[in-house]
Amino acid sequence: MDIAVKNLVLSYETLANQAIKFNQAYLQLLKIYEELILAPDWFSELKKSGSSPLKTVASMQQEQQIIISKFQDLSTLTAKAQLHFTTNPEAEELKNIAHDCQIMIDFVNTIDLADFQDMFIKIKK
Repeated sequence: MDIAVKNLVLSYETLANQAIKFNQAYLQLLKIYEELILAPDWFSELKKSGSSPLKTVASMQQEQQIIISKFQDLSTLTAKAQLHFTTNPEAEELKNIAHDCQIMIDFVNTIDLADFQDMFIKIKK
C-alpha cells in the first residue's frame, strides 16, 4: 500500500483513539453527575478544590469542536487522495477512511454537552 494512504490510515486511527478517550471522559463525567444527584453538597466542595464539573464540560465542548474539525480535515485530505488513487487496495482504504470519518463526526456530535452543562447547573442550584 502507498505510504500516503498508510499515513492517512494512521492519522485516522490516532484521531479515532482521541474520540474514544473523549467519550470515556464523558462517561466519567456522567458518573460524577450521578454521584452529585445523590450528594449535591459535594458540588461546592468540587468547586472549592478547583475541579468544577462545569469547567470540565466547558473544556470538553472545546475539545469536541477540535475533534470534529480534525475529522473534517482528514475527510478533506482523504477526498483529495481519492483523486490520485483509483485502484485497490488504496482506493478501498480511502473509501473506508472517508466513511469512518463521517461516522466518527456523527458520533462525537451526538454528545450533547450543552444539555449536560444545564443538568449540572440544575444540581448546583
